[in-house]
Amino acid sequence: MNNERWGLQMPKREIAIGLRGKILIPFLALMLVSLGVISAIATRSIYEVGYRARDNTARMGESVVRTSFSALEGMARTLIQRKALYIAAEMDIYLQFHPSLDMSRLEQDKELRDIAVQSVGQTGHTMVYDDMLTVVFHVDPKMVGVKLNKIAGEPAQFLSIVERSVHGEASGYYTWGEDEQKNPRRKYMHCIPVPGTKLVVAAAAYTDEFIAPAEEAEREIAATVAATTEYIEKQMEKAQLIFFAVGIGVILLAAVVIFLLSRAITRPLSALTRGAEVIGKGQLGYSIKVATGDELQQLAEQFNAMARALKESYSNLEQKVEERTKQERQRAEQLRTINEVSRRISSIVELDELIPYVGNMLRETFHYHNVNIFLFEPGSGKLALKALSVSGQGGVIPVSVPLEVDEEGVVGWVAKTGKVLLANDVGEEPRYRPVKELSDIRAELAVAVKIGNEILGVLDIESTEINAFDEADVFTAQTIADQLAVAIENARLYAETRQIAVMEERNRMAREIHDTLAQGFTGIILQLEAAEQSLSHDSKDVERHITQAAGLARKSLAEARRSVWNLRPQALEKVRLADALKQEVVRFSHETGIDARFAVTGERRDLSPDLEAGLLRICQEALTNVRKHARATAVEISLGFDDQSVALTVRDNGVGFKAETIGETTRKERRFGLTSMQERARGLGGIFELQSTKRKGTLVRVAVPTGQEVQSWSL
Repeated sequence: MNNERWGLQMPKREIAIGLRGKILIPFLALMLVSLGVISAIATRSIYEVGYRARDNTARMGESVVRTSFSALEGMARTLIQRKALYIAAEMDIYLQFHPSLDMSRLEQDKELRDIAVQSVGQTGHTMVYDDMLTVVFHVDPKMVGVKLNKIAGEPAQFLSIVERSVHGEASGYYTWGEDEQKNPRRKYMHCIPVPGTKLVVAAAAYTDEFIAPAEEAEREIAATVAATTEYIEKQMEKAQLIFFAVGIGVILLAAVVIFLLSRAITRPLSALTRGAEVIGKGQLGYSIKVATGDELQQLAEQFNAMARALKESYSNLEQKVEERTKQERQRAEQLRTINEVSRRISSIVELDELIPYVGNMLRETFHYHNVNIFLFEPGSGKLALKALSVSGQGGVIPVSVPLEVDEEGVVGWVAKTGKVLLANDVGEEPRYRPVKELSDIRAELAVAVKIGNEILGVLDIESTEINAFDEADVFTAQTIADQLAVAIENARLYAETRQIAVMEERNRMAREIHDTLAQGFTGIILQLEAAEQSLSHDSKDVERHITQAAGLARKSLAEARRSVWNLRPQALEKVRLADALKQEVVRFSHETGIDARFAVTGERRDLSPDLEAGLLRICQEALTNVRKHARATAVEISLGFDDQSVALTVRDNGVGFKAETIGETTRKERRFGLTSMQERARGLGGIFELQSTKRKGTLVRVAVPTGQEVQSWSL
C-alpha cells in the first residue's frame, strides 16, 4: 500500500522479533535441551504469578468498590443535606413574605406544604416538625400532628437524631425496613432548623439507591475475578502438563514450544483476516487490534489507516453525491418550471398580451424584484420599454415607452453586443446607470432577446440584494429570452398570416364576383339589347330575350347571396363546427338537388374559433367546386375526431379530373379553389390531401392537429 497516495504518515516502529525469528525459535529449542529445567522452573513461576495476579485483582476490585461506596455515600449525604438546607431556606423566605400566617395552623397552608414536602431521590422525602417533635408537614397526611418520640417501633438512632435537631443541625444513619432478600436497609437523615422559627426540616432517603451502581460494579468485579481465577487455573493446568512433559523429552518440549509459538502467530493473523472481512463488508469504522510488535502489527496499522482513508473518502463522496443530487433536483425543478412557462408563452399570439405576461410571470415565478423587457421599434431602431414589473407594485405595463438608452449602459451594451451581462454588485459595474426611482437596485442581469443573429430586444432583471444571481439565473433568463424571441417571431408571423388570409379572401371574392356576377350581368345586358333590337320585328324574340335575361338575373342573385353567405361564417356565431357543417350541407343539397350527407365520427370536443372558421371555409370551397364542376349526384361530408387531430373529408361521385384534360377556364377556377383550400390548411398547421380520377369522383381531405399543437403550428 502506498501511504503517500492516501496522505497518511505511519509512525516508524522497531520490530522486536520478526516472523522469521519466530519460525526459527522452535528449531533452536531442539538444540537447547539444557533449557528444559529452566522451562520447568519458569512454568512454576508463571503458576505463582498467575495466582498472585488473581489475588491482586481481587484486592484491587475490593478497594475500588470500597472507594466507590464511600464516594457514593458521600454524594448521597451531600444531596440529602442540600435538600434539607434548600427547603429550610425556601420556608424561611416564604414565612418572611407571609408574616401574618398563624404558626399554629401552618399545616393548612397548601403552598407552604408543597415547599416543605418534597421527594429526595427515588425513595426518600422531606418532613417538617416543631420543637415538640410534633409533625407539621409529612408526605403521609396521617402523620401530621403525630409526635415522633411517641411512635412505636422507631429506631433509637432515629430518635437520637430528631432530639438533637431541636438544638441545631443533626444527621445520622438508622435502620428502617428490609429489602427483598430480608436484609436490613439503612437510611440517612439530615435535620436543620428553619431560622427564626421552632420548625425543623428533615430530609431522609435510603442509601442503597445511591450506592446501587457500586454494588453492580462489585458484582461485575466479583464475576471478573471468578473468570480470571478460572482462566488462571486452566492456564496453570496447561503449565503443569508442560512441566511434566519436559521430563518426558526434548521432542515433546519442542512440540509444545512450536504449538505455543504457532498460536502466537496465528492469533494476530486471524484478527487480521476477521478485520479484513469486516472492512470488506463496508464497516469502515472497524479497527484491527494487534499488539505483537512485529510486521503483523504494522500490517494491522496499515489496514486501519486504509480503512480510515476509505471512510473519509466515502464520506466526502457521499457529500458530493448529495450535493450533486440536490443540484440536479433543483435543475430538474427549474427546467420543469421553464418548460411550463415556455408552454404558456407559446400559446399567446398577441404581442400586447404576450410581453406584459412574460414580465409578470418571470417576476412571480422566480421571485425576482424587477423585470424589464425592451424591444426595438420597427423602422426607428430605438429601444422601447414594453413591460415593467416591479415587486410589491403589481404589474406596471406601459403600452410602449421609447427610451433614450445609453449604448454604454447595461441595457444598451447588451442590445448592441448580444452578450450576457451579470453584475452582482452594480456599484462595481462601470456600465450601470442608476435610475432615481429604482435607487435600491444592487444587482442586475441582462440578456439579449434574439433570433439567430437578429437582436429583438433585451430582458433585464434587477434585484435589491448583492450577489442575488448565479449561473442558474443566467440559464433561466437566457432560456426565457430565447423562448420569448421565438414567441415574438411567431406572433409577428401570425399577424402577417392573418393579413395574408384577409388579402386572399378578398382576391377570392373578387374572382367569384368576376366569374359569376359580372358574367351574369353581362349576359343580362346582352339579352336586353337583343330584345330592344327585336322590338320592331318579332314579339316572340323579344319575349324570349326578356325571359333569358330574367333567368340570368335570378341566377346572379343566387350567386350573390351565396357569396355573401360565404363571406362571413354566421353559422359559427350560434352553433359549433359540426352543426354549422350540417347546416351548410342541408343548404347545399336544397339549392343543388344533389344528395348530400353529413356524418361525425369520434368524440366531439371544442376547437379554437380560427380552426372552426378555417374548416368551414374549406368545406364551402369544396362544395363550390362540386356545384360548378363535378356534375355529381351524391356528396359525402364527414368530420372525424381522434386523440391528436380533427379531419374534414368531402367525397363526390362526379366526373373527376386530370390536370391535362381540364379546359383553360375550368382549370383556372379549380386551381384557384384548390389553392385557396391548400393555403387555408397550411395556415391551420394541417395537411391537405386531394385524390381525383376521371369519371370516378374526387376526394378532398384536411387533417389538423388539435390542442397545443394547433396553437404552436399556426403561429
